[in-house]
Amino acid sequence: MTDQPQSNPESAAPDPTASEVSADRRRALVRLGLAVGAAYLAPTVLSIDRSARAQGPSCAKNPKNC
Repeated sequence: MTDQPQSNPESAAPDPTASEVSADRRRALVRLGLAVGAAYLAPTVLSIDRSARAQGPSCAKNPKNC
């Protein structure tokens, strides 16, 4: 056998590209979270808009019909 130490990939120092991959992953997760939040809130916002239109005219604008 040889006297050269064998390299262990787990004990090696992380290369600089690993931090770049980690940052890209975090950025992707943030975008995913924002998209899920927007998709979750969209039906609520749209139903509020429709219910506001469904109400009749206010008495302040047309007091004869109140």
